Amino acid sequence: MSFSAMKVGLLSSVFTGTAMFAAPAAHGQDGPAEAEQQEQGSTIYVTARKREEDLIDVPLPVTVATQEQLNRDQVYSLNDLQRITPALEISQTSGGESNGGGRLRGVGTGVFNPSVASSVALVIDQVPVGNMSFPQLFDMAQVEVLRGPQGTLFGQGASAGVLNVTTRAPVLGEFGMNASVDWADKGTVGSEVGEWVINAGVNVPLGQIGALRVATQFKEETGLQHSVTTGQDNVIQDWGLRGRLLLEPSDALTINLNAEYAQNTSDGQTFFAVAIAPNATTPFGPPGATIGGISTGAYTDPAGCAMPVIDERAEFYCENDPSYLRTEVQAYSAVFDLDLSDDLSVTSVTSYRARRFDQEHRDFSRILPAPAAQQNLTREDANGLSQELRLSYVGDTFDFVAGGFYQDFEFDRIPLGGVFGSNLPGERVGFSVCNPGGTFCPVGNQFTDELTENRTLALFADATVQVSEVVSIFGGLRLDDYKNTTTVQTFPAIPGNAGGPNGTAGTFVTEDSNISGRIGVSFQPNPDTNIFASYSRGYKPPAVGTNPAGQLFQLEPEKANAFELGARFNIGDVQLSGNVFYNELLDFQSQTSVFVGTALVSQPLNIDQIESYGFEVGAVGEILPGWVVNAGYQFNNITFPSGYVGDDGGNLGGTQFLNAPRHKFTLSSEFSTPVTESIEFFVNANLVYKSDVLLAARADDRFRYPAHELINGGLGIRDADGGWNLSVFVRNLTEEREPTAYLASTFAGRPDGGIRAWPVAGLTARVVGIRAGFEF
Repeated sequence: MSFSAMKVGLLSSVFTGTAMFAAPAAHGQDGPAEAEQQEQGSTIYVTARKREEDLIDVPLPVTVATQEQLNRDQVYSLNDLQRITPALEISQTSGGESNGGGRLRGVGTGVFNPSVASSVALVIDQVPVGNMSFPQLFDMAQVEVLRGPQGTLFGQGASAGVLNVTTRAPVLGEFGMNASVDWADKGTVGSEVGEWVINAGVNVPLGQIGALRVATQFKEETGLQHSVTTGQDNVIQDWGLRGRLLLEPSDALTINLNAEYAQNTSDGQTFFAVAIAPNATTPFGPPGATIGGISTGAYTDPAGCAMPVIDERAEFYCENDPSYLRTEVQAYSAVFDLDLSDDLSVTSVTSYRARRFDQEHRDFSRILPAPAAQQNLTREDANGLSQELRLSYVGDTFDFVAGGFYQDFEFDRIPLGGVFGSNLPGERVGFSVCNPGGTFCPVGNQFTDELTENRTLALFADATVQVSEVVSIFGGLRLDDYKNTTTVQTFPAIPGNAGGPNGTAGTFVTEDSNISGRIGVSFQPNPDTNIFASYSRGYKPPAVGTNPAGQLFQLEPEKANAFELGARFNIGDVQLSGNVFYNELLDFQSQTSVFVGTALVSQPLNIDQIESYGFEVGAVGEILPGWVVNAGYQFNNITFPSGYVGDDGGNLGGTQFLNAPRHKFTLSSEFSTPVTESIEFFVNANLVYKSDVLLAARADDRFRYPAHELINGGLGIRDADGGWNLSVFVRNLTEEREPTAYLASTFAGRPDGGIRAWPVAGLTARVVGIRAGFEF
């Protein structure tokens, strides 16, 4: 039995076994989430300022997705999060970018190398993930999306905002279990992808002072893409296991210990499949322009790749050898909360996280037969240690949070076996362009070792002062001290590159310190109204880039000036919000693609200035009995600066920025009504509308995906007390073909070999299936 089959069997056993325990008790007691909701009513609590507060009292632009919404909207990955709020876009590709891939209000990480800090911080249970994100999310209690610079409390990786994720915590004195299964079959009732998602969790009380929660998720996706060379569908698997231990040895001390393991394997998924055919019909266009029918035929001709069709579904591709990638994450954290008095407390957050990414073989080929670009036997190791210590005070007219933060991060690219410089199949290490199964390599095998180490020290303080019964002033400062050391070495040496005979491009050290912060005012004439305004200074530290000649250079620090005017109102059980924003980005860290010979190479750069302005409106709550809604709309004008030249040499000045729709609307809604005394019917919908989106820095309109809607939904029946549920679901009902990214393809070293796309299930392809679950 394979390891994957063992995992499915284990999780299925957990589901079946827990169902046997659950059956007699499902109506006897409320689950932890339901009990908490009953206790708190319709109030939404957040930790956007590192202390628990009613959302109405928080003078920041925050969108909240509750556990109930995350479940009904089938949010299982970072990519799925972009469906919960109009401000967020995710541009992940292979297994999760090291920098996260998140963009808020059009601002995100524009350079994907390990020395670059993220623009949108991912924080899980108070722990900053940094440059070690992972695509899978499971057993979540709540997600808060904080927009605008949040560096005062969350650090240098939060220059555009924060995704603040809270997982389900252990509950003292209660035994509880939950499990669910989502299933879809490719080709059945219109589903274009096969899918298994199995979730399970158990809460075990440990005497009077402790509780343990163990949760797991297994997700398998098949058939998003199909290799015409091997005849096989690709398979993507995610598996995660988390244990949370809660100890309360006294009324004053709370201890939370977390341990997590997760892995992702991608078997057969290609690196950007051809989705848009070359745009010329003549065999050869003008010099340096299009090749047209020649390159189209190379994909569809039976003697070549023999793809049955080229379309935006990006399903079919050809390859010399199937790609196989594996990502593994381990994470550990310890959070100690000690109450020194009724008003004063101290919190310590210690964490260690390690991420390993193996590229056993990645095939970049598009056309057969031909020498194939490929990456072989390469391993990337990253690990980070962080420590935060903070003091919190909550008084009648004065609140503050102050503390210190330390983080150490290391990234190293190393061989995964193999022989340096060998062109023999099975021995190649690193990048090469070689004849299939042979030793002829037009571009010989080369491995680039990159070692990046950085250290961050920070002091921070954030305070709120009540200056009258209705007016408060809030603000804070953060002092960051940063140092990064990057060494790049190539084996064997590249002729003409910088460095000595061993291929060392050099070691580059960059250091910087910065003071950032925010200041604002909040006006609360009554408990159901909050009107606020603020100014924030965002900061992202310098990084190290490599130019095409192999020389290292400094990417300048990125800074932001952000202004916010917003308001929140409680009207019955509904909270309405709105805000206007303006953000000026200085020395935005980005990258461009340049041709070096016939190879397309990415080079980091700073863009002098980018401006973003717009407004947002939102509504969340129960509109009518049984009808809940979380809806939002954003208008965001963020454009390339005047005269900016795209990767294709075209003028992008004044056009809407990358991965930043000017208009976006999201809706998550559910209506339920009783069928019998113990059973209710429900129907839910998750809708997303986007105006056109630029998916590559190119002036060619083919790289701009048009305005569209994404329609997801489900309907079913469930126990009125939440004990069990059964439903059918559909994601991407109308078969929209939006990918997560576009990439220009080349043919014979010329620019038009069509356009490649990275598809995502539920975004590019439709998924239809059934769900079943229980909780007690």
